[in-house]
Amino acid sequence: MRPARLLPLLLVSLVLPACAARQVRPEGAIRKVVVVSGSRVDVLPTGTFRQDIIGESNPRTVLARQTEAELLSRGFEVVATRQSAAPVPLTDEVSSFVQQNKAEAAVVVILDWLDVSGATVLGRVDVVLRLGMVDPNGQVIWTDTFRSQPVVSAYQSATDWNSFLRRAVIDAVKVVP
Repeated sequence: MRPARLLPLLLVSLVLPACAARQVRPEGAIRKVVVVSGSRVDVLPTGTFRQDIIGESNPRTVLARQTEAELLSRGFEVVATRQSAAPVPLTDEVSSFVQQNKAEAAVVVILDWLDVSGATVLGRVDVVLRLGMVDPNGQVIWTDTFRSQPVVSAYQSATDWNSFLRRAVIDAVKVVP
């Protein structure tokens, strides 16, 4: 086969998987959301210079960024994110944030508990996340508690403890309706 004929096939094979990665939300499902993160854990254990400088030792930052990325990959339109100063965001705070951004609902993710004692030895931690969805009127549409023991590579467990939290968020956001 001539190289000129292979080029279009090569381009299609590279572009097609990239387009197929994003899911489409079903008709009538909530699509336009905001993300609100809270945490009962004040600071994540720091292990790297990057965590200290970029502010990734704040669990609210990690929760908000990863939740937004996962929701986008599931077909949601995330219009805004907020890191609540309170350990558990108040319903009034969440519903006003939804109304301000003209969203259909808020996805709230809260880090309730984190045990990193097994991170260096076992390559895993214990994470408890609470997830919920709140409409613009302050009504809780859905809520769930997600317990996880994410396992990451040995390199990540030694250099980036946030990878455990990111992995837990990826698994937890899969159950958001």
